[in-house]
Amino acid sequence: MIDRARIDLGDYIVGRIEKEGRVFEMLLDPHQAWEAKKIIRDEISKRFKEGSEKSRLTVEEILNNPQISIDLIFESFTVFEDLRRGKKATDGDMEVIFNTTDGRTIACHVLLEGDIQWTKTQREEEKEKKLKKIIAIITKNAINPQNKKPHPYQRIEKAIEEAKIKIDLMKNAEEQVDDVVKSIRAIIPIRMEQVEMAIKIPSAFTAKGYNIVAQLAHIKKEEWQSDGSWVSVVNLPAGLQMELIDKLNKLTHGRVQTKLLKS
Repeated sequence: MIDRARIDLGDYIVGRIEKEGRVFEMLLDPHQAWEAKKIIRDEISKRFKEGSEKSRLTVEEILNNPQISIDLIFESFTVFEDLRRGKKATDGDMEVIFNTTDGRTIACHVLLEGDIQWTKTQREEEKEKKLKKIIAIITKNAINPQNKKPHPYQRIEKAIEEAKIKIDLMKNAEEQVDDVVKSIRAIIPIRMEQVEMAIKIPSAFTAKGYNIVAQLAHIKKEEWQSDGSWVSVVNLPAGLQMELIDKLNKLTHGRVQTKLLKS
């Protein structure tokens, strides 16, 4: 409901962009927008992992994505300067900033770049999920340089808490790992590291052993010996080396041979 002073948002939330001193606001369904942002974040994360030069999505990609329905996300395609007071943005301002007055196009900019006022529950759930992913990545990829062993999950979690690190809800977990590691370095000795390892698995265990290695490491070199055993040189995150050795020892009843080549 709109009156002369205020607009009642009801169950909707505000998406807001501020550029060059101009403010643009639109009304969104919090649940539909949340699901769309998950899809966008997953795609960005996928591109980031693949090392793609184009990690960000475009307006055209949003409009053409069958998983994202702009019509369900936005209450309407009216663009406001001050939504709560019902003051609409001018065509001139929209043209200057977005080169268009099309509400659907501007809605995509809001979804991609805007500051969306999520509900408290949504913010807390996303923060917890992202924090767990960041800790998991650090646990697998970092070691204590003093003893060359990975830090336990709980130790990293506690260090992040002590460092009072704020998790950015709009960045994917992978993008935040380096900054988190730098911040907790003053609390615990830690270094992101890859190791190189030589492995020899007896012939009786090669099939299952190969699968274990392939799941945890990158196989650089491999060779089948005349006795049927499999030897390889692999790269893997330092934090995973003990997990790999433990799994191979359990499989082979201690008959696997491993040697750390480079750390």
